[in-house]
Amino acid sequence: MVGCLFTLCSFIRAQDTLTFANVEAQSYSLFTQTKWDELVRFGNRALTKGFDYYYLRYRLGVAYYMKKKYRNAASNFEKAVVFNSTDEAMEYLYYSYVYSAQYERARWLSKSFSPAVIAYIGSDKFNAISFATLEGGVASSDSSKQFQNETYVQAGLGCYVNKRFSLFQAVTYFAQDAFRGNIEQFQYYLGANIPLKNGWTFASGIQPIYANFTPDYFKIDSIPAGPPPPRGAPPPPPRRAVLVDSLGTAQSKFNFVWAATITKSFSHFDITLGAAIGAFDTATQYEQYLGITYYPLGNNSLLVGGTIYTHTENHYKNLNYGIVPFLSVSPIKSLTLTVSYLANSGGNLIESNGYIVSGTPDFMAARFSCLADITLSKCISIYAAYQHEDNQEEHRHWPFYYNLFVTGIKYIPK
Repeated sequence: MVGCLFTLCSFIRAQDTLTFANVEAQSYSLFTQTKWDELVRFGNRALTKGFDYYYLRYRLGVAYYMKKKYRNAASNFEKAVVFNSTDEAMEYLYYSYVYSAQYERARWLSKSFSPAVIAYIGSDKFNAISFATLEGGVASSDSSKQFQNETYVQAGLGCYVNKRFSLFQAVTYFAQDAFRGNIEQFQYYLGANIPLKNGWTFASGIQPIYANFTPDYFKIDSIPAGPPPPRGAPPPPPRRAVLVDSLGTAQSKFNFVWAATITKSFSHFDITLGAAIGAFDTATQYEQYLGITYYPLGNNSLLVGGTIYTHTENHYKNLNYGIVPFLSVSPIKSLTLTVSYLANSGGNLIESNGYIVSGTPDFMAARFSCLADITLSKCISIYAAYQHEDNQEEHRHWPFYYNLFVTGIKYIPK
């Protein structure tokens, strides 16, 4: 029995001992037999033992690619092209970026293609316009006497600058009637997404906002509330309220938002650090945030993540906190469903690299959102969103909510 145990341990130790020759032979055999699962297990085991060279990374990348784990494939092809930037590895890396929605990185990579790959992929004929969107929405409030329906419409355009980085521009018109008057708001958003080396991406966005307020008559109490009676004194006689018409002041306001993020991408997750500043007529907002997105399947068919915010207004004496977890799933290739929830302790947030802002002094305490995106053809997709917002009035903190409905269409040129 002791002899058998010694022989078994020796066999296991021999099996665990890898050499360059058997790593090369075994990985090549599994590659030619298209045994992708076994190749992934064996290749990762070889990497943990210190074997790392072009053909091992290339074969691992192809195995992950065939299993549709494009982010894992990209990380291996990135290592492979460091050893030897062959056309085959570069082409696989390009499509791994495309199928994992890292379009800026794919365009940037295409600048280093050989003439043969350029001709095959057609990267010399890339369209500078990446997409165009048109959407509109309406929001209704439970406090209909104070806030009438919100309406807005937006046109957006995405484009690439010399295959180096992408820009997104959006023009938005917003209007709402409230008990104090009518507000019209015009917004222009410009965001840039710049891929850097080693999986880093820098992004920045700016948004000037012009708001015009037209006042209307509304009722106010002309008798201010008196001080509370001293302890033990009888209550004061009931006060008779006198309501009078009041007319506010017409105002034109110019607000501005700036934000920036830096993101590091790994095979299964992204980590983002960001900061934002919002200069509004009622307050100046300062914000910092940390976001994590996890890709459990190594591709974009399932995303889980969230963002944690710290933010304040006018000073850093009081910090507010917010968290936005989300889940995105693509049950079929043409459909993507996304849900998210926001919990906020106070003040307003600046989200999505300065794209989503709120200029009202009232703040959003909670929000539930769901989005469905449906691809109709290679060039056309449509999307619809529902959002429920729980808000609080700035001074007295009385609650009210909005229900928001949005529909849009997206055009992607061939």
